[in-house]
Amino acid sequence: MKQDSTAVMSLTAYLISLRQTLRHPLASDVRLLTLSWYLAGGLGLLTNIVAARWLGPAAYGTAALAMAYPMLLWSFVDVKSASVTTRYIASFRAAGRNEELKSICKLGYGLDFLVSVATAMLVGGTGWWVARSVYNLPQISWLMMVYAASFPVSSLCSTSWAILTSWQKFRWLAVLSILDKLITLALVLGLLLAEFGALGLVMANAVGQVANGLIMMLAATYILRRDGLDFWWSTSLKEVAPLRKELGSLLGWNYVAVTLRGVMGQVPLILLGRLRGPEEASFYRLATSLTTVGSYLENVLERVTYPILSARWSAGARESLKSTLKHWTLRGGLPVGALMLLTIPLLPIFVPMVFGSGYSPMTLGVQVMMVGTALSAMFFWLSSSFYAFGRIALWTKAYGLYTVLFIVLAWFCIQWWGFPGLAGLTAVGKVGFILSMVLRLVAQRN
Repeated sequence: MKQDSTAVMSLTAYLISLRQTLRHPLASDVRLLTLSWYLAGGLGLLTNIVAARWLGPAAYGTAALAMAYPMLLWSFVDVKSASVTTRYIASFRAAGRNEELKSICKLGYGLDFLVSVATAMLVGGTGWWVARSVYNLPQISWLMMVYAASFPVSSLCSTSWAILTSWQKFRWLAVLSILDKLITLALVLGLLLAEFGALGLVMANAVGQVANGLIMMLAATYILRRDGLDFWWSTSLKEVAPLRKELGSLLGWNYVAVTLRGVMGQVPLILLGRLRGPEEASFYRLATSLTTVGSYLENVLERVTYPILSARWSAGARESLKSTLKHWTLRGGLPVGALMLLTIPLLPIFVPMVFGSGYSPMTLGVQVMMVGTALSAMFFWLSSSFYAFGRIALWTKAYGLYTVLFIVLAWFCIQWWGFPGLAGLTAVGKVGFILSMVLRLVAQRN
C-alpha cells in the first residue's frame, strides 16, 4: 500500500510539473511552431499523396530518384552554415554587437549562395552519367538539372531561418512554413492537371523552393531593418575576422556533419532505386516523408531551444544546463515520444487508405522506422547541445562512424530484404546512435 501511495504521489507531482511546463512562455512558442509545422507537414503529405496516387509507384519513384541525386550533391558541397550562424547571431544579439551580427549574416548568405551555384553546375556536368549508369534511366538527366537550378535561390532560407529564430519570430516562421507548402501544393496540382507527369512534380518542387527562399530572405531583412540595423550586405566581413579560426573550425565540422546527414537521407534511396527499382524507392521516399511529419514536434523543440542553449553557454550559465536538459527530457521529450508511439498501430489503416493499396507493402517498414523517430524525439536537445557547447567535432566523428557502418550494412540489407530490411536497419541504427551519444554527453558533463 505504501509503495502504491508513493507511486500515485509521484505521478501526481509529474502531472503538476508537466502542467506548469505547458504554461511556460517557451511552451507557447513550441505550440505555435508545432501547430504550423504539422499543418505544413499535412500539406506536404497531401502533396505527396496527390502525386503518388496520380503518378503511381513507378513514375513517382522516378521523380524521387531525379531529385535524390541533386540533393545528394548538395549535401556534399553545401557548407551548411545555419547551425553555426544561429549560435553567433543569438549570442551577438544578446550582447548588442550589431556590426558583428550583420557580418555573420553576410558570411552565411554568401557561403550558402556560392556553394549552391557550384552544386547546380556539378549536377549539370555529372547528372547525365548518373541517370545512365546508376539508375539506368537516361531520360531523367534533364529532370535533375531542372531541380538543381532552384538551389541558388533556395539557399537564402538557411541564414534567414537563423535570423528569425534568433529574434524568436516564431509566429512569422509558422506562417512562412505553411505558405511554403501551400505554394508547392498549388504548383503540383496545377502541373499534374496540365499532364506534365513526373516532370511536373520535379518542377513544382523546384519553383516552390525558389519562392520560399525569396520570401524568407525578405522577411529576415525586414526584421533586421526594423531593429535599426542596416542592410546586412552593406557591412564588411572584417567584423568577424578575429573569429575566422574558430568559425573555420566550426563550419568545417558542421559541413562534415550535415553532409553525412545528407548521405544518410539520399544514398539509401539511390541504392534502393539501383538494386530494387523505382517502386521500392518510392516506398522509402514516402516512409521518410511520414516519419519526417512525425518528427516535426521534435524539430520544433530543437529549433526553439537551440538559441537558448547557445546564449546560456556563451553567458557562462553552464552549471544549470544539466538540470535544464533533464527537465526538458522528462517534461517535453517523454510525452512527445509516447505520442509518436501511439500512432504506430494506426499506420496499417492509414497507409493503404491514403496512398492506395499499391503502397500497402511499405506499412511494416514505416511502423519500424517510427519507433526510431519516437526515441529521437525524447532527446530532441541532443544535437543542439553538442553544437551549443562547442563540441561539434565530437558529434561529427561519432556520426561519421555511424554513417559508414549504416551505408555498408544498407547495401547488404537492401539486397537481401529490400525496403523492409532498410527500414529495420534505419530504426536500429538511429536508436543505437542516439543512446550512445546521450551517454557520451552525460559522461562528459560529469
